[in-house]
Amino acid sequence: MTHPARNDPETVYTITQAPRGAAPVAPYAQPRPAAAEMPLPGAELVTLPGGEQQWAYVRPRADLVPLAPARQPIPAWAKTAALLIWSASGSAALAGYGLSLAGPWLKALAYTLMAFAVAVTVVAFVVRGLSSGSRRRGGGGSTTAEATATATGRTVLGGKVTATATAIATNK
Repeated sequence: MTHPARNDPETVYTITQAPRGAAPVAPYAQPRPAAAEMPLPGAELVTLPGGEQQWAYVRPRADLVPLAPARQPIPAWAKTAALLIWSASGSAALAGYGLSLAGPWLKALAYTLMAFAVAVTVVAFVVRGLSSGSRRRGGGGSTTAEATATATGRTVLGGKVTATATAIATNK
């Protein structure tokens, strides 16, 4: 049996006809009207070459089924970022933990440096005052000034840190 084939732009179907034989046709037979309802599931109403419409089973076209889009490969930069994000976040967490441990030690270091700067400033003012005062008096003699600063703090491992800065200024 030959199945009808569809033509793309139109809904006209080509039906292969059997060779004509001496089939008796009654002259009083009227052409059948097209059926309003589909007789069986899957049947379609087709137009024959003579203009008559009949119900027939038609093969579905292959291009009616939508194809799934092709999968795109994952870009190399996305793979690299996915692999590195774990090490970057781990490094940031470890750095934060290390700074939290070093916080008291860094605070003690800052206080020590500030105390040292204050001691040096005090000694500089004392020496300046003494040197200018001795010039005014015109006198002699030696003057000695001494300043000491001490700061204490804790280390990262819990130990104690003490820093002492001493500045001595002599005027002769």
